[in-house]
Amino acid sequence: MTTNKTSNDQSINKNERTRLFYDPNSLSSFNGFRIVHTYFDLKVDFDSNILDGYVQLDVKPLDNQSCDCSSTITTENKEIPNNHGNKLVLDSRHLNIKKVVFISNTNEILLTFQVDTERESLIIDMTDISKDSLISIRIYYSTSDTKCTALQWLTKEQTADKQHPYIFSQCQAIHARSLYPCQDTPGVKSTYSAKITCPKPLTVLMSGLQTNYDEQTNTFYFEQQQAVASYLIAIAVGHLVSYDLSSRIRVWTEPSMIKQCQYEFEESEKFLTEAEQLLGEYKWKRYDFLVLPPSFPYGGMENPCMNFLTPTLLAGDRSLTSTIVHEMTHSWTGNLVTNENWEHFWLNEGFTSFIEAKLVGNLDKTNGKETRRFHAAQQWQDLKTTVATWGAEHPYTCLVYRLNNVDPDDAYSSVQYYKGAALLWHLEQNIIGSESKFDEFLRSYIIKFGETILNTDDFIKYFESYFPQAPSVDWQSWLYTPGMPPVTHDFSTQLEENCHQLANQQSPITKEQMNSLNAKQVAYLLNLLLSNDQSKITDDYIKQIDINCDMSKYSNCEIRFRWYQLCIRVKYEKVLDDIFKFLEIIGRMKFVKPLYVEFKSSWPEMLPRVKTFFEEHKKYMNPITVKQIEIRLNN
Repeated sequence: MTTNKTSNDQSINKNERTRLFYDPNSLSSFNGFRIVHTYFDLKVDFDSNILDGYVQLDVKPLDNQSCDCSSTITTENKEIPNNHGNKLVLDSRHLNIKKVVFISNTNEILLTFQVDTERESLIIDMTDISKDSLISIRIYYSTSDTKCTALQWLTKEQTADKQHPYIFSQCQAIHARSLYPCQDTPGVKSTYSAKITCPKPLTVLMSGLQTNYDEQTNTFYFEQQQAVASYLIAIAVGHLVSYDLSSRIRVWTEPSMIKQCQYEFEESEKFLTEAEQLLGEYKWKRYDFLVLPPSFPYGGMENPCMNFLTPTLLAGDRSLTSTIVHEMTHSWTGNLVTNENWEHFWLNEGFTSFIEAKLVGNLDKTNGKETRRFHAAQQWQDLKTTVATWGAEHPYTCLVYRLNNVDPDDAYSSVQYYKGAALLWHLEQNIIGSESKFDEFLRSYIIKFGETILNTDDFIKYFESYFPQAPSVDWQSWLYTPGMPPVTHDFSTQLEENCHQLANQQSPITKEQMNSLNAKQVAYLLNLLLSNDQSKITDDYIKQIDINCDMSKYSNCEIRFRWYQLCIRVKYEKVLDDIFKFLEIIGRMKFVKPLYVEFKSSWPEMLPRVKTFFEEHKKYMNPITVKQIEIRLNN
């Protein structure tokens, strides 16, 4: 049985160097105290829509005299934040804090605490507690039924099978603080264990390994022995079944979707083996994943040992499995090597997107180089679309940007993914000029920074020390200048050229031409039409493509999403009901947010209906998605 790991009798190694860092999105006292282990004892209450119980934090007091302050803070504000003296400050959002105790020899000693609602903080007085050992603090609390942004509670009618209620979490970027009091920053990593009780016949899954199960009480026990940041704490509870894809990979989902998942993700072990060959040993023991209900807001979430995936990947032809390659890659870049704060998010997603394209190419044993280049071309095209949406001067189109008084969700976009990937492509192709040497660098980078945190300056210093003879890099333009990258990459392949030829021809695309393309090419072609000369993208042009190619036949959500964007742009009324149906059943933010934005910018006379529809259906959507759409519709 997994139990709480209290270690308050252990002395602290005064010679240990603990990295101090800066995070504008956390007020917690991570430079005065550092959480090293987290233990959850919670009950899932579907009647009240809350988690109730306690969390126990094993906290290491920091002696700043023996801390590493040498790393450069890559922001205008270079000060190390206050360590709050004798106050243990935790990030806490809309949590019902009942009591806080210090655990000493199994005894509970009440501690004085204050909840600062405005600053989203729980402040615990540590004045009378010795700072010479690990300190165990137990916080009795419950989550909010309506304001917990980390959790989405689904009624049985909102699930795929409509038989039982469901709950799942999404803690990235700074939503873990609404799940439990924590140091809600990627710069703090802690191991964790958990005891979670829920009603029968539901199953609990977490981002750790299940270690035990009590059938009588329907209690599940978990442990994550690798230290992880708060945003990687994950929980899901529902009527779930599983299928073993290999000895170390299992897919979970609702019963009605298991056969689809079994087929769609059958090659997952091959993907993981290929990733290990490039990046080194997979250290998380199991790679299981959960295919969630449609309201899950992202394509995937790299929660360790239990990735979360959107059901929009179930295209029926395995054409969207690159997303699972992406989430697997996070096992190394993001989960092991972690950005110290969200201003350096590109170190997470840029590396992962770059390696994703490399692995997609490596998996194609026949035409790998062209496949990789075409995948990178798709990323580049998506980057162009995003930069055009933000505006080329917008600060969020920088790779490293300021987040003072800014929610990271508000700055989130594909820029950090694909501008970051473009920088790494530039380093590999133009600066080093050798894919094999850069592969060796990637492996050494993961070894160097694995299980630690870093910022952009750390990466630059390591790259320049690893390649001391390399030409200089214009880091300022790549990292801190808004807009498209300073270097335009040529990803030309025959796959891409075929799409460009069709996008540039004046006549509408024919059935034969469309059928000559694979699913990824169709999506890329539609992307080109969205960004090319708009004078020819008329209602008649789009209508003729629909007549010629019967666009309703595509079940691939990447294709449908882009097609619907084009239809909204030209006010093509025939597909209007299909678009609203898509918005009703799909909750992935990548798709729904741009469609609402497209309505606002291209079809304003439809906006009253759109807003009414949104108000009627937002109760079925994830709260993160709702917030982002409300911002776009109301500003």
